[in-house]
Amino acid sequence: MRQLSDAEIVEVLTGNRVGVLALDGGQHPYPLPVSFGYDPDADLFVLQLEGDDETRKRRCLDRDDAVGFTVYEETEPGRRWRSVVVSGRLVETSYQAAESALATLARSAQSVPNPVTWSDASAVTPFELQIEDWSGRAFDVGGP
Repeated sequence: MRQLSDAEIVEVLTGNRVGVLALDGGQHPYPLPVSFGYDPDADLFVLQLEGDDETRKRRCLDRDDAVGFTVYEETEPGRRWRSVVVSGRLVETSYQAAESALATLARSAQSVPNPVTWSDASAVTPFELQIEDWSGRAFDVGGP
C-alpha cells in the first residue's frame, strides 16, 4: 500500500462522481452514497442533498457540519484500487457559486444518479464541502 500524491488525489476526485458522505448521526455515524463534482481549478467540491429541513441529513448537519467523504475506484479490476478520504465542513451554497463543480458532475450524468432529475423529494440543495484535509492510498493485490 502506498500514499497517493496530491496530484493523484485530484485525479481520483475528478475521475469519479459517486462517493460516501459520512455525517454525525449522534449515537452512530450516518453514511450515505451521493454524487459529487470536483473542480480542481477552483478547488471546489460540491454535492446535492435532497429533502427539506426536517430530514435526518439536515438534523445531522445542524448538529455538526464536520463531515467525511470517501471515494474509491478499481483501476485494474481485482488487482489495483485507489481510495481518497476528504474531511471538512459541509455548508449550503448556491447553484451559481457551485456551477463549475456541478458542471463536472453534469458531464457524466449518464453514468451517475442526478438528484435534480430523479429525486422525488420536494427540494434539492447544493452544498460545498470545504476541504480541510485529504489523503489517499493505492493498493495492489498480488504481484506486479
